[in-house]
Parts: sequence; C-alpha cells; structure tokens
Amino acid sequence: MALTLGTWNVRTLLDNPHADRPERRTALVARELARYRVDIAALSETRLPDKVQKLPKLSEGLNDRLMTLQLPLSSKKNATIISGYAPTMTNPMDVKDRFYEELDLLIASVPQTDKLVLLGDLIARVGSDHQTWPGVIGMHGVRKCNSNGLLLLKTCATHNLSISNTMFRLPTRYKTSWMHSRSRNWHLIDYVIIRKDDRNDVRVIKAMCGADCWTDHRRIISKLNLHIKPRRRPQGQRTPRRLDISKLKVEEVAKNLSSPLSALEQIVMESSDVQNNIEEQWASVRDILYSTALEHLGPTKRKHQDWFDDNNEVIQSLLSEKHRLLKEYQNDPSSTSKKTAFNNIRRTVQTELRNMQDVDGTKLLTDRKQILERWAEHFNSVLNRP
Repeated sequence: MALTLGTWNVRTLLDNPHADRPERRTALVARELARYRVDIAALSETRLPDKVQKLPKLSEGLNDRLMTLQLPLSSKKNATIISGYAPTMTNPMDVKDRFYEELDLLIASVPQTDKLVLLGDLIARVGSDHQTWPGVIGMHGVRKCNSNGLLLLKTCATHNLSISNTMFRLPTRYKTSWMHSRSRNWHLIDYVIIRKDDRNDVRVIKAMCGADCWTDHRRIISKLNLHIKPRRRPQGQRTPRRLDISKLKVEEVAKNLSSPLSALEQIVMESSDVQNNIEEQWASVRDILYSTALEHLGPTKRKHQDWFDDNNEVIQSLLSEKHRLLKEYQNDPSSTSKKTAFNNIRRTVQTELRNMQDVDGTKLLTDRKQILERWAEHFNSVLNRP
C-alpha cells in the first residue's frame, strides 16, 4: 500500500480580520491536502484556538514543537511518524540545543524494528556535501549548509537516518520549499527523513508549487510503500446478511413489517425510564430490529449475468463431478490416476464456464461466431436505450 505523507509550514491558521487573507483558512488547507491526496500531513506554525485539547488520541504531543503518531503495520511492526518544528536561526543556541536533545530522546525511544519518519519544517539547510555525510545526504542536495543544518545532520548521522529530499534528481523548483524574503533565493528547509535501511520505501518526494493558501512555503509530498495492517474483524462474529429492501415496495410486505416495528417502538418508550446502560439498550434494539426485518424481508439474493446460469444442468453436473474427484484426490494424494482425473475435469469445467449461453439460457454456445453474435446482442440491449 502506498502512503502519501506531507509536510507544510502554513504560517498561521488563526483568522485575523486585519490580514489580507480570506477567513476559514483551515478549510483551504484541508481542501489543498485533499486535492493532492495526502494521507498524513505535518503542519508547522499552526495556531488553532480552542482546538489543542481536541486532538485525536492517536497523536501525542511532547511539546509545542514535537508530536508523534503511531501506525500499526503488517508483520507485528509499527510506523512512528514524528512531526517537528525546529527553532529559527534567531533563537538562542540553548533553545536549539534543547530542541535537538528532545528530538534525540524521541528518536531513540522508537524501536529499531519499527519504521521511522521525521516530517516538518526543521528550518535547516543541509547543503549538498554528500561525500562528507555519506548515506545522510543524497547526491541531489541544494546549496550550502548552515548552523541549523549541521545540528540536523549530526542527529541524522547518530541515528542512521537519511534525508530523502536529497535522493531524487529533480528541477530545483521541485526540491526547494521556502524563499528567502531578502535574497529571493529558494532553499530546502522542510524535510521527510527516514531510516537508511528504509530508503527503498520512498517512491518519490517533491515540492508542490500549485498550492493556494497564502503561505510562503511550498508543500513537500512524499509517497512511501508502507504495508499498513488492516482492521481485523472480531473472531467468532459473522457479518450480518444484507436485507432485501426492494420488498418494501410491496404494500402487503410493508404493512406486515410496520406492526412489529410499532410494538418495538412502544417497548423502547417504556424501557427509557429504566436506568440501563445506553449501549446495552441500543444493542438490544438493534438486534430486535434486524431480526424482525430479516424475518419479513429476507436476505438479498445474488444476481447473475444473463450469459451464465448456476442452475444450468450441464454446469451443475460438471461442478458436482469436480468436487467428487477433488475429495477423492485429497483423501489419496499419492494416487496419480486420481490427480489426473481431477486435473482433466477441472480443465473441462473451466472451458465450459468460458462458453456463453444463448439469450434464454437453455443452450451453451461453443461456436466462436455464435459467441460474438451473442456479445453484440447483449451490448445492443444494454446500450441502445432511449
């Protein structure tokens, strides 16, 4: 599964009536992230009034500059995503040192077996000297290193991390993320950093120049191949069958169903005075409602295409013979004759299933010309409608 990550300094999301920008910039940022199909984004310089305490439980904020998010992956592993916003160049050195000390402890706390991704506006220029920092910087860095960049490079070298922004050969406009206000030069200060061993997971990383959100930073987007663990269905629980709601169009069926539902409504009204757990009440009502509807409507029936009919006697007899020979072969796998018989019937069934039926489903078509004519007849009936 490909996971699209992004890092973006959005300056501020606090609506200011005196600023020459539209209100609801949070909605603009959300729209831009959705337009580029970003799954997870690390936003820097965000000020969301009355929203900090409402952050989801999955993310944990270490301080105002560092936040982590953990994703379960396959093979009993996790991916830890760190969002960082480093101090600017004008901050005292002790503030910068304290930030990198906390970042160092945070990275060290992630197990070596887990994936690690560091995103954010780190306000550091790492340069292009890949010979001095082999494995940390790729061959496609931008410009020269500064003091903040040296701190970042030392942290990456300590923890065997690679700056993936410098790994891809792209035009400069797709590698840089911020323009200096005085020199008007573009620099790379927003990063996606991963472990050296995970460099093959990065498919591409580039700056997106088309975002329209009144910010002086370009958004950095990275596509990674991470196998996220899917949600497992609770063991021992079967998925409820779908109800055939088309029967509600029949007046008699709808009338028969309305009577027990009215009685259920009365039971709910009477039990509302009892101080029971609301979840238990809802579960009871849900189960009764579903079982009642299933009794009157029944489950949906599977619909087949007009060129294949499971009730065809020829197909059914072949399938029955195939199942019988399969059981015999499974009971005696060393028998060559039973294996040959099963393979022969399997090929026969596959051949018959590829053949099409005529329009009334009573005769299997095997001639190529007849099959093509049947296809033409089918599409004419499907497409040529008023």
